[in-house]
Amino acid sequence: MEKTCLCCKKCFKPHPAVPDQEYCSDPDCQRARKRKWQKEKLANDSDYRANQAEAQRQWRGRNKEYWREYRRRNPAYTETNRIRQRERNRRRRSGSGIAKMDELIVEIGVISGDCGLGVEGV
Repeated sequence: MEKTCLCCKKCFKPHPAVPDQEYCSDPDCQRARKRKWQKEKLANDSDYRANQAEAQRQWRGRNKEYWREYRRRNPAYTETNRIRQRERNRRRRSGSGIAKMDELIVEIGVISGDCGLGVEGV
């Protein structure tokens, strides 16, 4: 019995040991299958999500210079990122704005004043 691959839409014959197989054996289709599985796993499994976050933290700790070196070797990426960031900043300014953390703290302090309790000296 042949099935249609969910990724490439080509017909394939499922492996006898995997009767519910939905993706063909093409490497691109298998990558798509794995990405779908990982996305669902991250959304639904807090232990998996925590393990992935920890693995990423450890990798960043071992590869501290990765992004600095990547930007040095790929100046076109760096320039494109600058242009996109300027556009994101423009969009934010036209909406709610960009606030530095220090400015936000000052604004909150001024707005809340007496913490909304209405009692002097508390």
